[in-house]
Amino acid sequence: MQELFRSIVHYNRPNDSKMRLISAGICILVVNITGYLLNNYTINALGSLGVFTFLHYSPAEKNRIMKRLVFVGICIIISHFLGMISTLSIWLPPLMIGFIAFTSRLLFRLFKIDKPGDIFAILVAAVGSTNPIPLKEMPTMSLYVIFGVVLSIIMGYITLKVEGMPKQSLRFNPNIRSRIENDPRVMVDSFYYAGALFFASYINIALGMGSYSWVVVSCSAILQGNTLLQILSRNFQRIIGTIGGLLTAVLLLSIPMSALTKITIVVIFYMIVEYYMPRNYSIGIFFVTNMVLLQMTISAPHIWPELLKARLLGIVVGSVLGVLAAWLQYQFYHFYSQAVINERTYDEELFNYEDEEN
Repeated sequence: MQELFRSIVHYNRPNDSKMRLISAGICILVVNITGYLLNNYTINALGSLGVFTFLHYSPAEKNRIMKRLVFVGICIIISHFLGMISTLSIWLPPLMIGFIAFTSRLLFRLFKIDKPGDIFAILVAAVGSTNPIPLKEMPTMSLYVIFGVVLSIIMGYITLKVEGMPKQSLRFNPNIRSRIENDPRVMVDSFYYAGALFFASYINIALGMGSYSWVVVSCSAILQGNTLLQILSRNFQRIIGTIGGLLTAVLLLSIPMSALTKITIVVIFYMIVEYYMPRNYSIGIFFVTNMVLLQMTISAPHIWPELLKARLLGIVVGSVLGVLAAWLQYQFYHFYSQAVINERTYDEELFNYEDEEN
């Protein structure tokens, strides 16, 4: 329990760059100002989804930065489009969420695209699957997401040039089979992750929250942890940060503001989130909650009471589902490993054959 408490209140001190924070702010500012000037707030909402690409900018990747951004950007575009397609049938969204969860977890793990992982692919897919759109309008919606992705890649290139990063390599070696052989557990993790989000998607619908994606996103966010302790810590941090954020959001949203004022605050909060998320998850989620609610009320300020209730319910339910899924997964791993040790439920001839080959 003491270790869990320490992990919740721990404050990391990563070696971060100021240029990355500035570039993130520019990305979200350009998207929101474009929507504001064109009086089309759909650009604000969907362009912001594309801007999540930039959050995968990591100086530690050195010559893989651009490859990483392009890979994530393509995943975000495809995930959002598949999410929109799933709204054509009432029973399709959970299946599509499960498929995207399996594919994204598998690819992100195999190609070592970690921190923040596949969470944004799930987020954009969940957003797409909760907002039914006529088929003829889907290409236009995708263009708005592409706008945010392309802007992120451009800003990523400018940032790495300013920071003096090494020459970028865009060579891509899929070789998925050998990668799976080197990390076979990723297949089990991906199937389990897909099953958890499939179930979370159905719970989201059963709770009458079909217009929001927070149950699925929260469940996914919790399952980004690498250990059970990290998952439990993220669960408490996410709930604490959300409750604190909702309390301040009530005050913020009750103050009459122009769209331009809200955009300004969103940009500031976005940069603060970028700063605090790798340092302390609770503080990051606190500002994420305020930022998201402000963003969603730019064009519809009257819906904020409904948003507050939906976000609180979605975060709590999704976080609890994520913790239960993680706990069950670790129990199954434990039981299975014991069965293998005690009962030798594996093919000994196969293992002897492989030893002879080596």
